[in-house]
Amino acid sequence: MRSPFTALRTLGALAALSALVLVTACGQEMNTNRAAPGSASESDANRPNRPQQYAVTAVVLANASHGPQICHVARMMMPPTCSGPDVVGWDWDAVTSQSVRGIRWGTYHLTGTWDGKRFTLTEPAKNLRPGDKPRGGVDDRDFRTPCKAPPGGWKPVDRSKASHAAEQRLQELLEQDPEYGGHWISYPAGLRGGQTVTVVTFTGDLPGNEREIRTAWGGPLCLLTVERSQQELRTVREDLVKRMSAGTPGYLGVGSDPVNNRVRLYVTVPSDHMQRELDRRYGKGAVGLSPWLHPKALPGTASGR
Repeated sequence: MRSPFTALRTLGALAALSALVLVTACGQEMNTNRAAPGSASESDANRPNRPQQYAVTAVVLANASHGPQICHVARMMMPPTCSGPDVVGWDWDAVTSQSVRGIRWGTYHLTGTWDGKRFTLTEPAKNLRPGDKPRGGVDDRDFRTPCKAPPGGWKPVDRSKASHAAEQRLQELLEQDPEYGGHWISYPAGLRGGQTVTVVTFTGDLPGNEREIRTAWGGPLCLLTVERSQQELRTVREDLVKRMSAGTPGYLGVGSDPVNNRVRLYVTVPSDHMQRELDRRYGKGAVGLSPWLHPKALPGTASGR
């Protein structure tokens, strides 16, 4: 039996950036540029001669137009295309790769420094192997089912309303509800399990909303109360997009995060100041930063000892 919103099944750790609206940089009213480009926080900017190192798992690609670049977004057609910053210190002979019509690429674990424009390797690149956990650029949402299983387990209450047509009706119904917060597909047995449960969130009356949902959907269902409605989050997301201006480095895109009832701002490198500015403007927790490059602990710091 097909579960609702099956497009969400394909969410992978490295796919988080590929579905974004690619926009860049906040406007003048939201000053998020206080920390230095290569710093993970304001305190890091005050550590001269100790450049911050970052980890990321990404596609590296070179073609006739450019040398090795780390892909913010890789379009894996044949031949693939890529957009992202140059990587300094790259050695194709030190890694395995693929090549088609003069285009060479592969997926690698990378560690290096970031100057706002280029990523400079400080350790040899390592090929991504089956079963490896990606570093950086990772979708960290938890798709486990947040509700306790009902007696008898997660079973449809009405199989006649657990079809593709039923999921479309449910989507239309939810979009009309002003209390609707968002929805996603959860996996009670983990992402490798076959069972799925539709999770729907509301800002108001759950029993009343459940009765409404059951007129359209008869599959396994988990309902939760959240702080912000989808319309509120849409307003925040649209405002963020308006405050972006093309060409400013560091800001990769804006996306939805119904699992955490917030908007995601995708950035190359986050800062504490940036998060405080977002909390001040939109309310604490309404916008979360998702870094592409993840800072590694500096040697000699409390976390690096």
